[in-house]
Amino acid sequence: MLFLAVFCGFLAENFREHQVEHQREKQYIKSLFFDLVADTAQLNSIENFRQQRVMEIDSVLVLLKSPQLKEKTSSFYLNAVFSQYNLKFTSQNGTLSQLKNAGGLRLIRKQNVVDSILHYDTQSQSLSDFEAWERVRLNDQTTFSKVVDASVIEKNSVYTYPEYPYRYHRPEGNPPLLSYDKYDLEQLYNRFQLQKRLHAVTISMCDKLKWIAIALIELLRKEYHLE
Repeated sequence: MLFLAVFCGFLAENFREHQVEHQREKQYIKSLFFDLVADTAQLNSIENFRQQRVMEIDSVLVLLKSPQLKEKTSSFYLNAVFSQYNLKFTSQNGTLSQLKNAGGLRLIRKQNVVDSILHYDTQSQSLSDFEAWERVRLNDQTTFSKVVDASVIEKNSVYTYPEYPYRYHRPEGNPPLLSYDKYDLEQLYNRFQLQKRLHAVTISMCDKLKWIAIALIELLRKEYHLE
């Protein structure tokens, strides 16, 4: 009788532990679900933002090869300045970090869900790594500074911090560049063209990650009956 009582107590405790773990699993999954929804919205915004940057770079590339560059520097300054703005993907990975670092993945009973989560995490890290490499490649501003006159940018900037750092307006007339030297313009062209290619790769990676996230969201919705 004593053995039976101990055994029944063990089963009851084991059942309670499983119930607690199942509840924690559901909480993790629900939190991860909302993180992924936020990530997809951010990835979509980054795609649109970078596509706009590519359009501005295209305008700069055309102008740098144009014989009428001196007569169109207002457009050059506008697009050259705006094209330097960028967005970085910052994943809402708080839940995912807990799952990986606090042993939370063991709570997820469905192997297909675990595999999909790890796949998303790998692709997300690949995007972050590429963005870091992109920043290193574009860190040198020498070619930009040789041609673009910062005093023109300053004259047409309105500082509005802390609400917003500053707002830049199209220059009136056609203020001169610092240099029209053929070599300097070619080097600047090369830099902008590199920047365009890096944007193109990042846009593709964002789009791929977005669809992986969407697929994972649908999997979580199906497997855990989320609304």
